[in-house]
Amino acid sequence: MVPSQHTKLSISDVEAKTLYALNSISRVSLERDRHGSYSVSDLVVELSHFLDEDVVNKVETEVYSERLKGEWGLNKDFKVVETRNKEIGLVLNELEEVAWRSAGMLDEKDFNHLKAMISVKRDKDYFDKQFYT
Repeated sequence: MVPSQHTKLSISDVEAKTLYALNSISRVSLERDRHGSYSVSDLVVELSHFLDEDVVNKVETEVYSERLKGEWGLNKDFKVVETRNKEIGLVLNELEEVAWRSAGMLDEKDFNHLKAMISVKRDKDYFDKQFYT
């Protein structure tokens, strides 16, 4: 799927329809006058920071729909729709949250490291030993 060589296209070489699609991404604003000399390869790398899995899946589904319409001569309203059982989504969200919360929990080893960092040059003299416990 990935080409063996990077493209030498720049933003000024991109079709208007493609530029409009790129500008429809949240927080993206490309103009031919200001960004025309930018490389499309560099742009793809930078845009990957804004795109999550859902956006990529939507784009792939749209491209697949357009290809099927062209190959099979389907109605212009045809669209491939990907849906999932709502319960599966809720369970996956719950598992994600549990994993996120458990990853943020500190164990005894973490507490010992924190205590060692805070204890630098502490508990050395008589006065400090009285308050350091």
